[in-house]
Amino acid sequence: LWSHGIHARSGVACADCHMPYMREGAVKVSSHHVRSPLLDPARSCQTCHRHPEHDLVARVEAIQDRTQALMLRAEEVTVALIQEIEAAQRAGAPATALEAARALHRRAQWRLDFIAAENSMGFHAAQEAARILAEAIDFAHRGRLALHPPAQAGG
Repeated sequence: LWSHGIHARSGVACADCHMPYMREGAVKVSSHHVRSPLLDPARSCQTCHRHPEHDLVARVEAIQDRTQALMLRAEEVTVALIQEIEAAQRAGAPATALEAARALHRRAQWRLDFIAAENSMGFHAAQEAARILAEAIDFAHRGRLALHPPAQAGG
């Protein structure tokens, strides 16, 4: 996900933020502890970004809050799809509808898991994370619709 973000385009590597430089005596060395940049924004962020620490932290938190809200929406609709697949199977839904819903569930779940496992809560590439979560929500909704095809007109 990082490769889609502004830091990648700017040539910033993982260690620049997650293992920032420190001084040991007169020697400048990279930290040997991989950590969240938010634990030390002065060394991790403010070497490039000349903004007050509270502004930088607020920006990160806003991105992460928006991503978390999208993740929760994606989780809710994905779980609802699982429950509807189970109910449809018990009710004897056609195999084709069940298979279509399961395939869409896998696509939704994969996207949700990818963003959750990536672990930046959207910060590495906020727009791409939002796009992937929007796809997860869409696939889950499409899976729910696959279980309930529209009634045929006419008769």
